Amino acid sequence: MNGLYIHIPFCRQKCIYCAFYSTVALSKKKDFLDALECEIEQTLHYLPSRQLDTIYFGGGTPTLLKINELESIINKIRRHYLLSSDFEFTIEANPEQIERNYLKDLISLGINRISFGVQSFNNETLRFLGRKHSAEEAISVVFEAKKAGFDNISIDLIYGITQRKKGEWEEDLRQAINLPISHLSCYALTKEENTILWKQIQQNKLPEIDEDLAKDEFYQLLRLTREGGFEQYEISNFARNGQISRHNYSYWTQQPYLGLGPSAHSFNGHSRKWNASHLQHYIEYVEKGCSDFDSEELSLDDHYNEYVMLGLRTRNGINLENIEQQFGLSFRQYAEKELRQINTSYYTQTESSILLTDEGKLFADGIAETLFR
Repeated sequence: MNGLYIHIPFCRQKCIYCAFYSTVALSKKKDFLDALECEIEQTLHYLPSRQLDTIYFGGGTPTLLKINELESIINKIRRHYLLSSDFEFTIEANPEQIERNYLKDLISLGINRISFGVQSFNNETLRFLGRKHSAEEAISVVFEAKKAGFDNISIDLIYGITQRKKGEWEEDLRQAINLPISHLSCYALTKEENTILWKQIQQNKLPEIDEDLAKDEFYQLLRLTREGGFEQYEISNFARNGQISRHNYSYWTQQPYLGLGPSAHSFNGHSRKWNASHLQHYIEYVEKGCSDFDSEELSLDDHYNEYVMLGLRTRNGINLENIEQQFGLSFRQYAEKELRQINTSYYTQTESSILLTDEGKLFADGIAETLFR
């Protein structure tokens, strides 16, 4: 399975929590698109084959591109790659920027999955987060996407927001569950370095993140999504009717993917590479005929650590027999030994599979570090 990720780096403004690379320099859009088409050609031999099973346009805000600009990128991809018969093609979108005709045009381009950055259905919270849409626009755009023909709709929500009124998170979840969506991604508000939120906390303009609140709202998330017919297939991701994000799931199961655009990362099964998180540097580098900015070969320990870290986040967990087959008996014995240090309330073991409990999911990173080599 091969995936293609394209990072569209443009945004109207920066949200306070966002650590992804983006720029408001829309005047650079043509130069970026020219460089992107060059990078598509420069990286044709990176993946194991020319067949793509998933494509994902992320950002930034991909829907700041006009339909003809998106079409040009997609035509370039189709000229060089074969798309599998059941390929998944996702685009991220902001609710305030989408009209019905644009949605229909996206479908005509072959895009069959859309992910809206909703974050909250409360206007006061949306203003705090720096979002430009209203709750009413978020609800409306989901129904418009459904009417336009999208059968696979995802939305993002954020929990653990100290400034929010009591009960608002439950209202957000109930609103989301009642929408015609097939997928829900929910993330705790985190203090990422150099974000607006991080700077305001550093300057004592905002209080520190409340971890107890995030914990309580995480448990609430698990309860309400289960009641609403969603399966938690990864710690932050929930799907209805089996409509998981195949593209993102390929990351967690260590499938090859190619990332294009500034800040994009790639993995081909044995090494990783990543582009500069700077639009002008990216443009200049690609123009010189260079397709990546830095890379690393992964050692056997690296592969094992990634298997543990990513696998623990998913519904499949990690498997001791798989560890032995992929990495050797010594790795299995090491994992079994280190597992004894972990609180047994944090995981369940069925034969050779290790799955995190609801409580354990709160400590997934720390549990993974315990098992690292």
